[in-house]
Amino acid sequence: MADAAREGTYPGEKRLHVTGRFNGAAIPRYTAMLQEVFGGDLVTKRTWLDVGCGHGEFVKAVHAVSLGAIAVRGTDPNIRKVESARKRGLNVSHFDIASHHEKYDVVSMLDVYSHLPDPPSFIESLKKLLNPAGEILLQTGDAANFSAKDQFRPFGLPDHLSFASEEIVVSILRRLGFHIVGVRKYSYLYRDPKSIFKEIVKVFLPNYSSRLRFYFHWEKYSRTNMFIRARLSS
Repeated sequence: MADAAREGTYPGEKRLHVTGRFNGAAIPRYTAMLQEVFGGDLVTKRTWLDVGCGHGEFVKAVHAVSLGAIAVRGTDPNIRKVESARKRGLNVSHFDIASHHEKYDVVSMLDVYSHLPDPPSFIESLKKLLNPAGEILLQTGDAANFSAKDQFRPFGLPDHLSFASEEIVVSILRRLGFHIVGVRKYSYLYRDPKSIFKEIVKVFLPNYSSRLRFYFHWEKYSRTNMFIRARLSS
């Protein structure tokens, strides 16, 4: 699994490629979310680490929304994603969390929880990276309570391993000594013409899975993209 995460390819009957590409359209969405989740508290943040930063879209969003006032860096195990982010001039590298000694006001992990074989242990390891009263921003899906037929497909196994709900994640964070500052939920699906067109095209392409059918049940899936802001208790 570690090798696959580094190379971005999982072997099997069908090879699963997970490197993807830089998505500039995500940056304004992340910027709006940051303003909603943190509001005026953003001016109190000086250092930020984005764990599992991918191609660096969220790193760029933090830099943009803070007008460069926050020193933000990212880390990711995928060597191709790191190369992609660094080509854009972003402070991104791969390092071992366990031996990392720098401290941050905020550690974010977006679309990371589902990749973890043991989420509580990993989140516990992040605590030593936080300044006093430091915060975690954790994003993952809030769909563990859905029935099997209503789950988002494909699951992307073995790249995705852990599926959660608000109750599950909040319980873990509180058990690890965090105070929940707030929870906000958004849609995983975007109803703009470009996004819908892409899902229509995937219906007719081999080796692609379309989420077009989920658009017909918009209300069910309109609040499944969950962002939890939690502060380390003193």
